[in-house]
Amino acid sequence: MALEQQAEFLQQIPPFGLIDVSALRQAALSMDVIYLPTGVSVPLLASVSADNQQAEYKTPTFLYFVIKGVIAEESQGLVVGRYSIRGYFGERNVIQMQSAAARLKPKGMAHADSVFRVLEEAILYRMPGAVFLELFQENEAFQEYFNANIVDKLNAMHHAVQTTTSTEVMMDTVCSAPIQPLVIVSDSETLQSAIQKMVEHKTDACVVAPHGAISMGNQSRGGQADEVGYGIITSTDILKLIADEQTGLLLQDLASSGVANGPLLTVHEFDYLFNALLKMTRFQVDRLIVRSDTDLVGFLNLKDLMSLFANQSGLALLKVEQAQSVDDLHIVAQQIDQLVENLNRKGIKTHYIAKLVNELHRKMIHKLVELLLPEALQSEVCLMVMGSEGRAEQVVRTDQDNALMFSNELSKKAQEQLMIFSDSFTQAMIEIGFPTCPGKIMLSNAMWRQSVSQFSEKVRHWFDHPTRENFMYIAILCDAEVVYGHSEWLFAVKRTLQQRMADNPIFLRHFAKAVIQFETPVSFFGGLRTENNSGLESIDLKKGGIFPIVHGVRCYALEYKIEPTNTHWRIKALIDLGLFEESFGIELGETLNFLNTLRLESMLKQINQLDSGVVNFSEVTGDVRVVPNNYIDVSGLSHLQQDLLKQSLNVVEAFKRRVTKHFKLHEML
Repeated sequence: MALEQQAEFLQQIPPFGLIDVSALRQAALSMDVIYLPTGVSVPLLASVSADNQQAEYKTPTFLYFVIKGVIAEESQGLVVGRYSIRGYFGERNVIQMQSAAARLKPKGMAHADSVFRVLEEAILYRMPGAVFLELFQENEAFQEYFNANIVDKLNAMHHAVQTTTSTEVMMDTVCSAPIQPLVIVSDSETLQSAIQKMVEHKTDACVVAPHGAISMGNQSRGGQADEVGYGIITSTDILKLIADEQTGLLLQDLASSGVANGPLLTVHEFDYLFNALLKMTRFQVDRLIVRSDTDLVGFLNLKDLMSLFANQSGLALLKVEQAQSVDDLHIVAQQIDQLVENLNRKGIKTHYIAKLVNELHRKMIHKLVELLLPEALQSEVCLMVMGSEGRAEQVVRTDQDNALMFSNELSKKAQEQLMIFSDSFTQAMIEIGFPTCPGKIMLSNAMWRQSVSQFSEKVRHWFDHPTRENFMYIAILCDAEVVYGHSEWLFAVKRTLQQRMADNPIFLRHFAKAVIQFETPVSFFGGLRTENNSGLESIDLKKGGIFPIVHGVRCYALEYKIEPTNTHWRIKALIDLGLFEESFGIELGETLNFLNTLRLESMLKQINQLDSGVVNFSEVTGDVRVVPNNYIDVSGLSHLQQDLLKQSLNVVEAFKRRVTKHFKLHEML
């Protein structure tokens, strides 16, 4: 292979792309190509005596890059890593040698007893360890990559993916979009005066402020202004007013305050357009007031936002409210699936993808209730989503967790109508693409379709009979969010839960035990512990990494009465309360995001393989949609992903120790 091709090969492998071209060419020039058959060990180390010491050191002689084949790293009889095309290994031992020579304690290095064995016949590039060490010592950015913490590495990885893919408009900031001029009028001014100012500034809306106020300043920081007297007038409001025969055209006689609507919905100028779109979708408004840290800036209009999204796959998803049938919603669900793949491919963090997807899922469910529930009952119910959907963390629709509360005074006949609705709702959800819940936690199950008082009584029963199953029900309910109807009913039930928990101070200690019920799939020496799953060396990411974080954070949230259900929001609240150090909270959140990203990519791969007829380890449930499992194939991960996975699982293990200490779980064993 030509030198240029060797240099290009290196440049595609992080962090070798950080090296300048001339140094990279010199490094490529030092490499040769070797072939190794299946079953042999890679000759990585050679033993030499250390000066002035009696012990022997194993000195790395080479760094290897995989052109073809699969290499397994084994330690203490366990497979702790897999390296396939563009993967590389040996660098940790080189750095360890340098650290030992400098009498430094290396951080995160593999033990010298690691053995690298060929699983599938391999063709490798072989680079002298001294060449790599020279690159490491002479290039600061290159060195920082290997010394960076997990948060820095994850951010760098996302940035690299985003810069090598087409621009995703949704991840631009609000200030990059067309912003209409800000017009503020006093509530004592006439509507005619307000209209004149709107025409003068060529905008279709104005803010109405209390008499004497100039702007809202920092009071808008929370994203929604609740000061009495503030409001907004839009061109639509004016047209409706003119069309009103009783009002006529006496605009000069109308005060602006009598026409303005509130509260104001705002978005920060440096927030993502993605979040602006979410807010418009959630509140079904056509514009947001843009704010800075200190003041109001202008208006962001939906039609301007739509023009930016003209070629975006998410554009059609804004039209959920136009759906007239279950089939229409099924089409939208398919578009959501495509949007998920596109955003993931472009390096958008899974946390952000989940926020968008779950907001759209909730709009679909809301629309489904409107289509199926008799109008006479629409004011008598509270429909909620739970589990990962309630936490706004479900990206691929793996199952439906939902429940229905109804008024305590609802007649028996009306309850029978609700039963019919519930069955049709569950079936429609299946048709849209939400598989049934294996545990039947759906409103079609009478247990999850009860009156407000019955639900409260059910919570008391769970506490009085603390079984593993009832603990699971409590956890599910903790994450519930209302999608349709009376949100105050859910608040009342959650208050019952808090009261019962206060009456049982030992409850949380038993509840938190689930955090440590699954072993973290990382060895004592930091390697990956895999299990054979349909012939693949795999890890169950949900049990091994995601669940301990989600449930552990949930336990803290219950203890400190934190209302948000999303795990990232809960972590932020725990940081704000001083319960988590900021660095640890950020690390925990980024770890969760990375694990969810690996899980998402595995699920998308499983679905695509099944769709294309390739056999994989997905499970078919009998519903319309295939339900992928939570396993990831370790051999399919890049070198960087495996490295980050090991670090992530070490963060999980550290968090489990923190939970064990905080809730005194060692006393419960």
